[in-house]
Amino acid sequence: MTDAPRPELPAFVPASELAAAEREGFRSGPDVPGVYLFRSARGDVVYVGKARSLRRRVLDHLRARIEKDGTILAQSASVEFVPTASEREALLLEASLVKQYQPPYNVLLKDDKSYPYLAVTIGEEVPRVLLVRRPRRRAGLLLFGPYTSAREARGVEKLLGDLFQLRRCVRLPKEACLYYHLKLCSAPCVGAIDRGEYRRQIDRAVDVLRGRTALVRSEVEEEMRRAAAREEFERAALLRDALEGLGALRERQAVIGRGTGRVDVLALAYPSDPSTLRVAVGLLHVEDGEVRRTEPHLVVVPADDVPEPGEVLRQFLTQYYGAQFELPERIYVAGARPAGLDATLDELFGYRGIEVQFRPTGRYAALSRLAERLARASVDQVVARPAPREVLTALQSLLTLPTIPNRIEGIDISIFQGSEAVGSLVVFERGLPKRSEYRRYRIRSVEGTNDFAMVAEVVRRRYLRRLAEAEILPDLLLIDGGAGQLSAALASLSALNLTDRIPAIGLAKREEEVYLPDRAEPLRPNPNAAPMLLLRAVRDEAHRFAVTYHRTRRRMRLREEFGRSRRDAESAAGAGGIAPNAGSGSTS
Repeated sequence: MTDAPRPELPAFVPASELAAAEREGFRSGPDVPGVYLFRSARGDVVYVGKARSLRRRVLDHLRARIEKDGTILAQSASVEFVPTASEREALLLEASLVKQYQPPYNVLLKDDKSYPYLAVTIGEEVPRVLLVRRPRRRAGLLLFGPYTSAREARGVEKLLGDLFQLRRCVRLPKEACLYYHLKLCSAPCVGAIDRGEYRRQIDRAVDVLRGRTALVRSEVEEEMRRAAAREEFERAALLRDALEGLGALRERQAVIGRGTGRVDVLALAYPSDPSTLRVAVGLLHVEDGEVRRTEPHLVVVPADDVPEPGEVLRQFLTQYYGAQFELPERIYVAGARPAGLDATLDELFGYRGIEVQFRPTGRYAALSRLAERLARASVDQVVARPAPREVLTALQSLLTLPTIPNRIEGIDISIFQGSEAVGSLVVFERGLPKRSEYRRYRIRSVEGTNDFAMVAEVVRRRYLRRLAEAEILPDLLLIDGGAGQLSAALASLSALNLTDRIPAIGLAKREEEVYLPDRAEPLRPNPNAAPMLLLRAVRDEAHRFAVTYHRTRRRMRLREEFGRSRRDAESAAGAGGIAPNAGSGSTS
């Protein structure tokens, strides 16, 4: 008997359209460098900007610190974030997107200026390194870059020329030039260096341009020491400066690079908040080696049946590429190849000869990380809100609870080497933390590291007081731990005759397993499902609150011990007839 086919997901839609439809508007972005795009209600790009901190820059727009008349905001309905690995990457991505979209409120970067590259003419008899713009791939030419300015590119060109004494002349002279006499060129044109040795110097320069500076750095350091020993101090100083320059060449550019034709790069991101019933796909369109468009797509998913990555990917590829006539030459997908996807790939791309590659390497690995950041920013930047009723209903069904768990309380223990043991209790109502009802406990009755007994003490103290004050009880009690911690909590509840009134579960961190009182084996639900995201949020918040209190207690104890030892030292000094320091005092 075969399983019933899984129902199709709703249509994937651009993130800007969903944000405008649900009136999410201008959300606070992540506190990382990147590019942001203001979009109109129709999805058109109104403005593209870059920032060291996306969150702060968008807040500056909202507070009218950048545009005094608010024109951009008046024309915009949503904002889209593309986090990058560095500010340099954000600069190049901004330039690429501005030239592609031509936003009305971007006054710069609309020309056809291209970024400089460095080319190594390995096809020539005596290769050299030179600066080029608008490079085209051809035999006998290696391209590296791009660089953010011609000054930067020329600096690297000079660094390699000085370091490896490379050819600088456009045409080979018939006799040694001034560069040779200044010891800045090895003069292969007149045979001052063997052609094979010169080729090895070119190979070392190529290694540096490819980011393999570690292979060359040790050789340069040794050569610098030998030059200093020969009292060739000018050469030694040049090599010293070159070592500093090598450190600046380690960062590789991921936004623009070599390549021809169109390539798509995509990645998935699941939500980390239980109220976000969406999965995001971050899509990059790369043409001729340059990121031309960014397209974050979102799909609404059910709370009780979140699809696996392979299913999300299958349906996205079918919906997005199934109706297109012009397809990319290659598609790169971040992550491992999911099972059961072969038939879809063959149907969509097989007869067209389009290659779909998972876990890309090299430059496309960097692009896949950019797509992952795009997807993550799209799915995470959602205003905090109560968990939808369907999430709480799905959690009730998962745990077979008697009522909808509108109120969840979580308990955790924190201890270090048997000292300053503390417990924490957090409260979530309708999926949101209610910090006014958080409580902290100093463990009183347990010595050593008996975690189970500490859980029992916190549960007993908490609900003994709740009963005495006739306060509301939780719909679900979550214990941070496994079967042992859950058993200890159940014993305390049983002693208070609360076993039937407070359902309790345990949630273990390592495998995200859910322990229930009446099951020998734990549940192992999909960790990306909305009910599990809610349980994990309660567990992680209880852990954070407990660790924070434990660290506070340790600092207080260390401060008291330091003050006590200082007072004892002063007392001993006074008893010996030595007056203590007039400026000294005890630490409170």
